[in-house]
Amino acid sequence: MRILVVACGTRGDFQPMLALATALRRAGHEVLLAATPTFASEAAAFEVPFAPVGMDFQALIARHRSELDPRRPLNAIRLMNRIIPEAIRSEWAALFPLVHGPELIVAAGATLTARSAAEAARVPFRYVAYTPQLLPSAWHPPMMLPIAGTPRWLNRLGWRSIRPLYDRILLPTLNRLRQDEGLPPVSCAIRHVFPTEPGVSLLAVDPEVAPAPPDLPVPQVGAFHLEDPRPLPAAVEQFLSEGEPPVYLGFGSMPDTDPERTSQLLAEAARRAGCRALLSSGWAGLGTGKLGSHIQVVGPLSHGALFPRLAGVLHHGGAGTTAASTRAGVPQLVVPHMLDQFMNAHFVRTAGLGLSLSRKQLGVERLASALVRLREDSTLRARAAQVGERVRARDSLSAAVALLEQTAGAAQPSGVTVTSSVNSRDITRSSSSTS
Repeated sequence: MRILVVACGTRGDFQPMLALATALRRAGHEVLLAATPTFASEAAAFEVPFAPVGMDFQALIARHRSELDPRRPLNAIRLMNRIIPEAIRSEWAALFPLVHGPELIVAAGATLTARSAAEAARVPFRYVAYTPQLLPSAWHPPMMLPIAGTPRWLNRLGWRSIRPLYDRILLPTLNRLRQDEGLPPVSCAIRHVFPTEPGVSLLAVDPEVAPAPPDLPVPQVGAFHLEDPRPLPAAVEQFLSEGEPPVYLGFGSMPDTDPERTSQLLAEAARRAGCRALLSSGWAGLGTGKLGSHIQVVGPLSHGALFPRLAGVLHHGGAGTTAASTRAGVPQLVVPHMLDQFMNAHFVRTAGLGLSLSRKQLGVERLASALVRLREDSTLRARAAQVGERVRARDSLSAAVALLEQTAGAAQPSGVTVTSSVNSRDITRSSSSTS
């Protein structure tokens, strides 16, 4: 089967779909991975055919760094809302020529036009959500709101309140493109981009962290993990061998208006906590200045190879890093910056897998205290190890491939259950209607 896999966004949006693309190729399918241009070399490293689609998010974040203060998460929402029309046009221009050969289109992350393009080409479409919060539900607020653990009445109000805003931002541009292809207009932007109807979406997040809400009729297969055979850099291996397991400090693709100050803060907190640390430079360029011999600055590397060898992971709460930390079985300290990261921090905390701090609370003393607990709290460490073992026993990719193969030609039948070939566990799903 010829399959087009679409992944626009940051590394956390791209890497799970690279994992899915490799799994589909192992199953004998012909795959083209269409994704953010930044990741062409990553696809090439795994010999996955690649086409650049959409905006360069790394360049976008660098261009607007002065606006993206991590202590003010709503700034990122304002920027996102401002660029959505441009993102739709850019994505459509590159994606539309690719959709007329495949027999199935699978999209994820910040992809805005793939469903419309599939509709124009009369090709079956499936959407992959890395967090339940992408899909409208009474059990969580919209990811645009930096809150978590809110009552269902407030969540319903939140979804109702943001619908008119995103209809105004997204639909004029999208419907103009649809009209050019003879398609009827979309009436609800959110439910079109993040579909909840049965047979369209699947949930690629581990239920131990974020179980599917009862009102979402969506199969939950578990998080996708990329098997990366590439060794860790020699300098990292040497650092790991020179002492006790370090902690990882990194905020992935998140911007920072003062990366040198943040680097000094993280290094000083690690020093006071008495721990060695690997500091990931990320898209913000952390790691500048004199940080001390207890810090090793690193670039992009395999979380799957590194994280199991650590004492703990401090991260921003991105879906991919949260999933990798959970799978590694090490405790997490989540410092959310924007969007679904606040909900992921809530999931990690309530599942007993780690701690969370707000970006505004990120002072040296508070952070040092949290790092000490990350390393020394035996209950936290035992719970993280237990859940990690369960997650590693799940073959989420095989389950997803089987589900996509079954549903390629038609909408998924009501009540279907797919079983993983490795652990023989049913994929969790709900038969309730969406609230």
